[in-house]
Amino acid sequence: MKRVLLLFFVLAFALTVNAVNLDINSVTYSPSPAVPGGYVDLWVVIKNTSGAESSPVTFLLDLIYPFSLDPGLSAEKELGKIRGHDNILVKYKLRVDSGALNGTYTVQMKTIEEGGSSRSTPYSIDVQRISPQIEIISVNPIEISPGATQEVELELKNIGSGKAIDVLVGSIEDRTVTTTGVVVERQIKQLGSSFVYLKELGAGEQKTVSVVLGVNPEADQETYTVPITIKFKDDELTDYTETKYIGIKVMENARMDSVLSNAEPKPFPGGTTEITFDLFNTGIGDAKSLVVEVSTEIGQFENTKTFIGTMNADDFDSFKETLKLKSDLQKGEYPVTLKFFYKDQYGNDKTLTKTLMLKVYDITEVSTAEFNLWFYIVVLIVLFYVGRFAYNKFIKKTK
Repeated sequence: MKRVLLLFFVLAFALTVNAVNLDINSVTYSPSPAVPGGYVDLWVVIKNTSGAESSPVTFLLDLIYPFSLDPGLSAEKELGKIRGHDNILVKYKLRVDSGALNGTYTVQMKTIEEGGSSRSTPYSIDVQRISPQIEIISVNPIEISPGATQEVELELKNIGSGKAIDVLVGSIEDRTVTTTGVVVERQIKQLGSSFVYLKELGAGEQKTVSVVLGVNPEADQETYTVPITIKFKDDELTDYTETKYIGIKVMENARMDSVLSNAEPKPFPGGTTEITFDLFNTGIGDAKSLVVEVSTEIGQFENTKTFIGTMNADDFDSFKETLKLKSDLQKGEYPVTLKFFYKDQYGNDKTLTKTLMLKVYDITEVSTAEFNLWFYIVVLIVLFYVGRFAYNKFIKKTK
């Protein structure tokens, strides 16, 4: 009898020594808290706290709303055998339903040893909805002329995780107050209705709205900040009001134009003529460091570039260039090209090309008109000097 009892205690002790104990050693998740509509990474460390090797182990994650796995992924993982005092890491990527409300949700983690025991451990994950946040991510266009009315597109994006509803967008601040208390009217104001309405803007969603802006005709040509007010509500009907700022450049380029006002004497094949070019700046902006380059295929200019300097808005100037024409030309009109090189009021380089037509005459047409005039001029000069000589030699001597 004593031998039987001794054998029983020895077997019981052996079974106790070889028993395997699987423990959920630690659990972490990120981000914390989890965000609706996003993903959360879950790490679970399973440890064999005994000295004996386990049988094949299966880990099962029992998910409830709002958590789920992407299609094709399994909540059950085969871990194999775990050596004594060893541990193993299990990772899941959980999807959080976009409609989840704020709160704490529990998942069940179960370890199952083949032919042995199983153990279930609950774990809580905090879900917290981030408030909707609307940003203006692009503006088009960003340049408006003084006195102009322009429809400007604002591209909005909800960078928060919550849905924004009853979204109102508009520029309602028509004046600003300086640090000294002086009230200054804004040079750029919204025209029409005060706000543009959007029914909703989901998390991560982008939409474009248009507002009509008008620029004061007397506005200086510079960059202005325009305040844009955005009002909206979240799912819990909490009101939000945010003010964003966009930059609008008020500018008007110089508009250079030119005419060929005169050519003296009349151009003819093989001849030389002096051409007068009249320049105009019909724009609102200034043309600075203006250089005009002239060229043509019907002859050679004596000087090809002329420095004009600054031409202000509504300004006028002119310059002359001497052209030697080719001798094999036919009667007709030929192009003369002007290139304008200048800087705008912001220092940006501008280039403009203008083509003017020069009328070339037949030499017989010029000889009866231009040549006769010059003949008479030469005759008058000769007669002047002959008369002066005769006066000095004969009349003046007799006195």
